Amino acid sequence: MLCLATPALAQEAERRPPITDTLKERWAKTQGGRFAIEVDVLGTSLEERIPGAGVDGGETEVVESSRLGITITAAAQYKLFAGLHLDLEMPFIYGDVSGRHSTDLFGERFSSTGEYTRFLLGNPTVGLHYAGNVLGSLALFGGVSGTFPLHPDPSLGVEVPAVANFPARAYFDAQRVLLGHMAFRARIGTEIRIGKVLYLTHDLAGQIFIPTEDDRSTKTVLEQGNEVEFRPLGSFGLGMRFQAAFPMSSSNSAQLAAEPFVAWEPPVKGSFTRVGALVALDDDLGFGLDQGKVATIRVALGSKW
Repeated sequence: MLCLATPALAQEAERRPPITDTLKERWAKTQGGRFAIEVDVLGTSLEERIPGAGVDGGETEVVESSRLGITITAAAQYKLFAGLHLDLEMPFIYGDVSGRHSTDLFGERFSSTGEYTRFLLGNPTVGLHYAGNVLGSLALFGGVSGTFPLHPDPSLGVEVPAVANFPARAYFDAQRVLLGHMAFRARIGTEIRIGKVLYLTHDLAGQIFIPTEDDRSTKTVLEQGNEVEFRPLGSFGLGMRFQAAFPMSSSNSAQLAAEPFVAWEPPVKGSFTRVGALVALDDDLGFGLDQGKVATIRVALGSKW
């Protein structure tokens, strides 16, 4: 009887397809190949009433200002070997600014008046990171990257539209749009899966910005992000992101923000989507739903393999 069963078991084993790298479940986002188009849209308007600013000093002048910032970033993650990955980013920036604006660029005050509209290339980033599973439901990652300025000496007409996009991520990923600086970044974090329905992500990054002009200053910022995502229906997820940026070179010592989002993330390979609304919670950029403050629509579309 054993002699009859053994060939049957052998044939069943032969028919079972092997688990290759393309079929293996890849729940950790920092692992494997990924390509995404990330879109951030920030629009604000502000109406200020200045008493005694009229011609005779007794009238109230109404000053209006507005800005529209759109950053479209092509981001790629390519697995080289083992857990080592190559990271690439290329942002495309559009800015439409009118009126009077003043923005804190990590301790350096940037002000402008008038109307500016421009489409330009942002700063490209190249990096490496290593990601791997410590346990079946616990993954660690860490890496470094460098950002190189395509505009080392930007004119006012170029920099104003770029600065319109600077607050869009509540001081995160500023290397994409901060012109006149090269940047170096180190990042570590964890990804945790609980029961295939709850996903947690925690990361900490430090970044230094070195100016390419003598009249600018060196800037540093710490970024700490936390995400929780609930996937009750397989690939469909509902989540919340909480983040805190700590500009070490600015008087604004911390900037908090929250982002509710919906997402579609397949377990193995295929297309993914994420749509969220990032809202700044405290000064200087918040509260995000107030007039002139930061509330950014964020969309990511991509594929993983």
